[in-house]
Amino acid sequence: MRKKIIFFLPLMSGGGAERVTINIIKELDKRAYHIYLILGTDKIGNSLHLIPKDIVTISLNINKTIYSILKLRKIIKKIEPDIIYSSLNRSHIAIYLALISLKNRPKSIMRIPSSPKSVAKYIKYSFIFNLFLNKSLKSANIIIAQTPEMRDEAVEYYNLDRDKIRVLINPLDKNLIEKSIKNQKNPFNENYINVVASGRLSKEKGFDILIKAFKEVYLKNSNFRLHIIGPDYDREIDKYRDLIKSLELIDIVHLLGFKTNPYIYYRYSDLFVLSSRWEGLPNAVLENIYLKKPIIATRCIPFMSELIRDGKNGFLVEVENIKELADAILRYKELKDLDREIINSDINSFFKGVI
Repeated sequence: MRKKIIFFLPLMSGGGAERVTINIIKELDKRAYHIYLILGTDKIGNSLHLIPKDIVTISLNINKTIYSILKLRKIIKKIEPDIIYSSLNRSHIAIYLALISLKNRPKSIMRIPSSPKSVAKYIKYSFIFNLFLNKSLKSANIIIAQTPEMRDEAVEYYNLDRDKIRVLINPLDKNLIEKSIKNQKNPFNENYINVVASGRLSKEKGFDILIKAFKEVYLKNSNFRLHIIGPDYDREIDKYRDLIKSLELIDIVHLLGFKTNPYIYYRYSDLFVLSSRWEGLPNAVLENIYLKKPIIATRCIPFMSELIRDGKNGFLVEVENIKELADAILRYKELKDLDREIINSDINSFFKGVI
């Protein structure tokens, strides 16, 4: 008899948490699991096209996650799932509240989306939000940490039981990557050195640092061009446009917006840069390693040193260090040993173990 699993996402915005959730869904053995994807809304979202056609998708038609609690509870009671999965802090809280005093309570899996240490440093959640997030995580049967270091941080910052934290590396959809780059033309002007960065236009991605570093790069080598891929959900684009204008980098730094196929840009780039202040486990880095691209990345998480062999397939630089980032970009041609094996997660064994 197939086990029933509910995956809950507020929306399909194209963020890393949503993409990881969809990749997990794709890897699950459909003969063993009956899968439901519950969305807060299916009216907006750049990544709705990634949802597998054979998955039952239910929209709650709400515009804020906090409004989902009663509808979510009703659906859980109707479906009676064996497992319910969440990948964002706000959806953890919604699930926690929806499951209070519920009979036939499913096992809950909550994935920590970002480094708890970095969240404590950079993000100022309200007391109430932190209180309910902590209650939510402690109520979960299993916590997913994306790296061993994140597991340690979860114990320290959330006071969680280490025994119920599992490390699960983000799975890659290699079939999608290969399909997306097959028979595609180079989107760049090949006369330039084309550098790509990707992510939502928000503080954690450090694009302001990257743009400032790129000014130093351009002054030393005017053949460089920077292309930033990502949506503007935080309404930050004018700030970045003003910064580009003030640094006289118009036509040098390009804000490309959201792309349904970022892989073609990765494939034909000369270099990928991750300038983040903090992360969970950046999917874009994993994808560029798979595509054998040279990578410059900040030490935004300790695990980055496991992904990047400094001086081999990439350079690691300190967070918010403009000069170090610029120097590393200028040295990218020194990187020649680009083969790096991606760690594969056994998704089916993980969920079988939970059940």
